[in-house]
Amino acid sequence: MSSLSTSESVLVKELFVSSKTPVQELKNMLAVFDFDQTIVDGNSDIVAIDLISPTNLVPNRRDFPNNWTQYMQRVFDIIKSIEIPPEQIIDVVSLMRPNDGMPKLMRALYENNVDIIVASDSNSLFIYNWLKHNKLSDIVSCIYTNPATISDSVIKIEPYAVQNKCNWCTTNMCKGAIMEEHALNTNKKYDKILYFGDGQNDLCPVLKLTKNDIAFPRLGYILENLLKSHITPAKVIPWCTGEYIYEFLKSSKLISA
Repeated sequence: MSSLSTSESVLVKELFVSSKTPVQELKNMLAVFDFDQTIVDGNSDIVAIDLISPTNLVPNRRDFPNNWTQYMQRVFDIIKSIEIPPEQIIDVVSLMRPNDGMPKLMRALYENNVDIIVASDSNSLFIYNWLKHNKLSDIVSCIYTNPATISDSVIKIEPYAVQNKCNWCTTNMCKGAIMEEHALNTNKKYDKILYFGDGQNDLCPVLKLTKNDIAFPRLGYILENLLKSHITPAKVIPWCTGEYIYEFLKSSKLISA
């Protein structure tokens, strides 16, 4: 399995999409996907951390308060010290199982001319290679995540941004800002936004949705629990599988079969 080269590790990929008209004839729809625990059934960073053996070498999270990217850089440095090549980390992540029905859902959205982006606090190497391995890279128009490259036989990760305005999101990324900036940068006014996520940093973008939009929090995860005490104008549809979401969108005539 090939890994992403340094030259390939761009943050955002732009693709052409087909002009097939969605069922409800909405001019523009956007689907925003988190990666960990949403597209994949697990956490890609934890998969990398689990490669460290003996486990007493795993760095203490408390030594890196409020800075996950610095913590993961230390993880990657330790993995190099125990002579695990970065390509092996990427291969293991690329084999992570998708949530049931997610590939089918993403392909159906693409075939119905829905713009698909990924906003994740993972990293570009993990996400791009997972999408490539699962033959989904061509349907994702943009990936917003922490940029990562391979240099001197170690993964080097940098924060996507530095922000302190949003308390719900991490200091290196505000997903609400990403969602808004994507629309501005692509010069598109979306008639409907579909947001798929599971964690605390997915609350900010969900609260920015309108009554025309739909939030899909993963059932039993942090985002669903937060939405019990935080009100969004959007319709909220908890999910347990991508197949469930697919059937909902089909029955709502937002996508065709």
